Amino acid sequence: MQSVEGGGLDFGSDAVRSGECRRSIKAGRLHHNEVKSLGPAAFHGRPRQGPDPTDLGHPIPISFVLGRNEVAVVGVTAFIAYRTGFAFTLSVVFADPQNNLTPLRSMHLVKLAQMRGDDSPQPGEQFQLGLTFSDGSSVTSAGEFVLEGGPETYLTLLDGSGGGVVSTLRWYVEPLPPPGPIAFWCEWPTARLAFRHQLAIGTEIQDAAKESKDLGRKTE
Repeated sequence: MQSVEGGGLDFGSDAVRSGECRRSIKAGRLHHNEVKSLGPAAFHGRPRQGPDPTDLGHPIPISFVLGRNEVAVVGVTAFIAYRTGFAFTLSVVFADPQNNLTPLRSMHLVKLAQMRGDDSPQPGEQFQLGLTFSDGSSVTSAGEFVLEGGPETYLTLLDGSGGGVVSTLRWYVEPLPPPGPIAFWCEWPTARLAFRHQLAIGTEIQDAAKESKDLGRKTE
């Protein structure tokens, strides 16, 4: 199984020299002056978005095949509704275990480029997952780093594994969807993936969320 390590960001001497930092111990006290960054931050990292740890969640008996071709088959399963959102698992099974394809590495390279301010990988190399809701709103995996004042709906990767035959990605969506259909779509030109599947589960997710238990609330 392949693990993708994050590339180190460059906090080199130029960044250190952008401000002075002097420390002196005087009368048993440590003094230092504040060092401020001079460069603009194009993106801000949101705190990790996921269900409240005290939210037990309620399972939804839904699973479906998003699509298949000669390279891979993609399935969606393990839906759990929480009080403020829902989670699901995306599984990608590749026909060739030697192809070295994994969505995790593709997403890692995109996020690393965003944080560094570099050019993103070519569109053909990028894996993307998206959901479109009945009210016309949508959310994509590219929204994990968002611009200030960005969208209020989030699709967050909670965890995942990849390499070899199977890649598994656990996602969380917040807030709860409106009633009606949800279209799931997945694109990854490198693996020739361009799949879309729509089903009416918005109301079912809302109903299941009402059954989720708050483990942090004391009961009489």
